[in-house]
Parts: sequence; structure tokens; C-alpha cells
Amino acid sequence: MAMYPKSREGFRSWCRDLGEHFNEDEKGSRFYEHLGDVKDIPCHADFFRWVQWHNHAFTTTWDMALPTLVMYYEDYTTAFEETKNTLLDFLEQKQVHEPPTFVTGKTYRDYFTEDEVKAIAAMLKNLAMEVVWNHTHHYFG
Repeated sequence: MAMYPKSREGFRSWCRDLGEHFNEDEKGSRFYEHLGDVKDIPCHADFFRWVQWHNHAFTTTWDMALPTLVMYYEDYTTAFEETKNTLLDFLEQKQVHEPPTFVTGKTYRDYFTEDEVKAIAAMLKNLAMEVVWNHTHHYFG
């Protein structure tokens, strides 16, 4: 059996162990002071990295004047053909064969308590650029 099984309990154990590894570094950091109780969020450092990646992605595409297309995972579930065609059109590509079967249902909401979801949303809203928050806040509604 894996050290961290692919389950709510395995995820939370992994986050706890990871948090303990970095806990001393974070204790001395003033960065978290204005964010509230983020240390109570499982894997809060991963959420920080996630929001920073998205902030940087938008900034980079703006700075380089790159055309962009924002897509959502759930669009593949609710409108696979339309979503696939939108992507192909954006990339100016033709479909050359059938795509692999899209496996739906990958959700991890039950890995978090409602209070943790609220804390994650508050953290992300505080750290995300407005455009990033506008593209992601629907996950917290």
C-alpha cells in the first residue's frame, strides 16, 4: 500500500507531513500575517503556488501580447465536443483522429471541510489578481 493512499485521509496525511516539514520556516515569516489562518488549510503552500502560477501566467501573456484561451475542466464534462472544437480552432489545428475518452468526475471537494473551503477562497481572493479571481471564484460558490 502506498504511504499516502489516493483518498481524503491519504491527502490529509500528505499535507500534514508536508506542513510539518516547512512549519519552522513559516513560523518566522511575516508573509502569512495578513492572510489569516492559512496554516489551518491543508497544503496551504500548494494553494499559494497555484495562485502565483496563475497570476504569472496572466501577467506573462499580457506582457508578451500572447493570444490566450481560458478553459475550464468542467467544460469537457458538460460540452466536450464544443470545448474540443474551441481548443482546435484556437490552436488553428484540424482534428486528425478521435480524442481519447475523457474521464469525468475528478473532484476533490470532499477532501476539505466547508470552513477550509471558505479559508482557501479568502486566501486566494486576497492573493489573486482580479482576473485570476474572476476566472476561479465559481469554484467556491
